[in-house]
Amino acid sequence: MSSPVEQIKERLNIVDIVSSYLKLEKAGSNLRARCPFHNEKSPSFFVSPTRNSYHCFGCNRGGDIFTFVEEIEGVSFYEALKSLADKAGVQLTEVGSKENLEHKKSYELLELATKFFEFSLTKNTAVLEYLKKRGLEEKTIKNFRIGFAQGGWQTLFNFLKSRGFTDMQIEKNGLSIKGERGYYDRFRSRIMFPITDTQGRVVGYSGRIFDLPGSEASAKDKNFVAAKYVNSPETELYNKSKILFGYDKAKRAMMQKNQAIVVEGQMDLIMAHQAGTENTVAVSGTALTPDHIGLIKRFTNSLLLSFDSDEAGLSAGERGVKLALSLDMDVKMVKIPESLDPADIILKDKSIWEKAIKDAQPIIDFYLDYLTEKGIKDRDLVLAVNKKVLPYVAAIGNSVDQAHFIKKIANKLDLGEDSIREEVGKILKKEQKEVGVTSPVGSKIKKIKDQIRDKIVGIWIWQKGESPPGLDLDLLEKKYKQISGRELEEEIKNIERGEKENLVFQAEMYYENHKALKGDADELIDNLEKELLEERLSTLLTRLRQTEKDKDEKEMEEVLKKCQEISKRINEIKNSRFLEK
Repeated sequence: MSSPVEQIKERLNIVDIVSSYLKLEKAGSNLRARCPFHNEKSPSFFVSPTRNSYHCFGCNRGGDIFTFVEEIEGVSFYEALKSLADKAGVQLTEVGSKENLEHKKSYELLELATKFFEFSLTKNTAVLEYLKKRGLEEKTIKNFRIGFAQGGWQTLFNFLKSRGFTDMQIEKNGLSIKGERGYYDRFRSRIMFPITDTQGRVVGYSGRIFDLPGSEASAKDKNFVAAKYVNSPETELYNKSKILFGYDKAKRAMMQKNQAIVVEGQMDLIMAHQAGTENTVAVSGTALTPDHIGLIKRFTNSLLLSFDSDEAGLSAGERGVKLALSLDMDVKMVKIPESLDPADIILKDKSIWEKAIKDAQPIIDFYLDYLTEKGIKDRDLVLAVNKKVLPYVAAIGNSVDQAHFIKKIANKLDLGEDSIREEVGKILKKEQKEVGVTSPVGSKIKKIKDQIRDKIVGIWIWQKGESPPGLDLDLLEKKYKQISGRELEEEIKNIERGEKENLVFQAEMYYENHKALKGDADELIDNLEKELLEERLSTLLTRLRQTEKDKDEKEMEEVLKKCQEISKRINEIKNSRFLEK
């Protein structure tokens, strides 16, 4: 009997899956498009219907329908498998680790809670009227599944218990709190905004206070002031640093418009979508993080930030903005009047919001204007620019763009470019020392070589438990050490337990019925060698340029020879792969 992976591949074509995200055009017997994984002007992303696979000759990403969904949706293999199984009509058995089965139960619980909140909202006309006064249309309320948590202390808890969920399941998913007298609902008398993952599954909530007359919540001690917003705590499914509110609804628009807008609140996001700017996402109770940037960069390199115009708002995304700049993303600020937020502006006149987006400024220009408008002058302006603006200039990964802003700042401050460049260099050295890397900010975006390594590790662990194994494990380990200089056992120690289980599950599901497991492993080894060689070649080319400057002909000749040897080996690996002519 064929595995679920093979059944899905038999029923789903790579062209159908990729074309639901990208506009494909014919290129002989294949199809091509501009790669969604990196910024390019000319299409280098090819799809082969006969091989049922894709490959980009620009960034070297490639694979099948599972790899594509993993990459473009930012999900694990297990999640990609479930998503594609649904599309193909393939029934999956209850396979996987205990952790995956527990997660499934958590998703079911949160889905049921969301339906309960939605139903409660339909019975509370005061809340519905409030939402409509805030400008929300009925279809928007339904689309974002906005609900209402009733005022009772155990209303939701008792409902979920009646449906078979345990005290522990309800508590660990952030819906109840254990007190001296037992469990009580975390969310009471609150408008509920479900927070979803990249696949649109509910993983948490943000609840806005709304006391109904006569409710238990409104009858509490009047000296007690409830927080305006209460968010779900961190759970196994919900990590606010890794989730963007509205991302599942915005990703298609981000790709189509080649632009992402980031706001701070749920209402800002929902009103922005209702106004037609569906390429908007929101942070939820946290600053913009490297994980957020990784999610956005899957679809676009253009980032617009619409944060509060006070010091706290402007500092909220500093770390994420630096990472975005270091990754050659175009980062701009949307300028809106102080004391107002996007939701207020859109409710007043959405054309003002549209114009603000159109007039968004590069972040360096925005800060220069911001400091000038605050009336800062002379030496104080120099100090403020050094503190607030130059760290962003130092983070820019594109040297030409960086030089442009150094010149602009020098003119603004009436200083020499060399002095500005020297200060930027100092900031770079300081930040490199702090994070221990050679780039301004340590990126959490997983490199292709690490993805290949994960697959090799997954196969190795899985096959160690098989008797007999489907390939020579000693030979695989030997080849891996030859090209990477590392033992596979050492690699395993650096992988977290939960991730390790997922890698084994992926290997078992994907390669279960493959007769040529040795060939699959060899191909992964070749691909890993190519990635490592390309890294080494890049380092040698930098060294070659330096030897040319130093006019060291002997070293230049040695480095050039090494470059040629590496290039030859890379081409040998490439010529054995992909794309039928």
